Amino acid sequence: MATKLLYIEDFDIVSCEAKVLGVSKTEDERTDIILDQTCFYPRGGGQDWDTGSISSDNGNFSVEEVRLDHEGVVHHIGSFGDGEFGIGEPANCEVDIKTRETNTRLHSAGHLLDMAVQELASDWIPGRGAHYPHMSFVEYEVPSGTETDEALKERLQQKVSELTQSDYQNKLLFMSKDEMAKYCRHVPDNLPSNKPLRIVLYADDFGIPCGGTHVKSTQEVGQINITKVKIKKGLAKVSYAVAGIN
Repeated sequence: MATKLLYIEDFDIVSCEAKVLGVSKTEDERTDIILDQTCFYPRGGGQDWDTGSISSDNGNFSVEEVRLDHEGVVHHIGSFGDGEFGIGEPANCEVDIKTRETNTRLHSAGHLLDMAVQELASDWIPGRGAHYPHMSFVEYEVPSGTETDEALKERLQQKVSELTQSDYQNKLLFMSKDEMAKYCRHVPDNLPSNKPLRIVLYADDFGIPCGGTHVKSTQEVGQINITKVKIKKGLAKVSYAVAGIN
């Protein structure tokens, strides 16, 4: 049975009650907890997993890694500090707020970069991205012959700075892939089949198909610094950092 993803319905959910459905060992002898529902974000879409804890009357568990499998089941991987869980017993989930905030700001910064690129280089098509403290970038397919342009980097920097200072309130909308074209300029072919489809609407007119966590207001991202723009073989890689995140 697929795990109910509570985080996908609300930007701010960082705790919840759940029922233990499974307890097993991983190949590296860590423990894998399966719940009926979760507020923990599993790694995906270039965003890192949440960490935190799961506790019950009988045990305390440290969540070190979270993964979503092809069947839509979330695996909370880590170790018990003490005790253990029994199948069917209630448990309390608590996400580490600092980690969630870091991952959310970095992820949302990538989408603000998409907004800036759409305005300044509308023929660039967004591709894969990574939104980690040690490595944050978005790649774009670009027209043949496009070369690295320092002036474009400066214009992107100015535009993302403007966007982070704007108080755009983001919204969640659940819909089919076919409906997304009404709101999104680019809809990937390989949307996931193991979780609900949704878009995040930035600034009422910029939609992104995305299942990650996001800031409610673009001001919450903080200062984005464009660190490098590299174009090679039809791909532009725009690297960035967010102030205050190491």
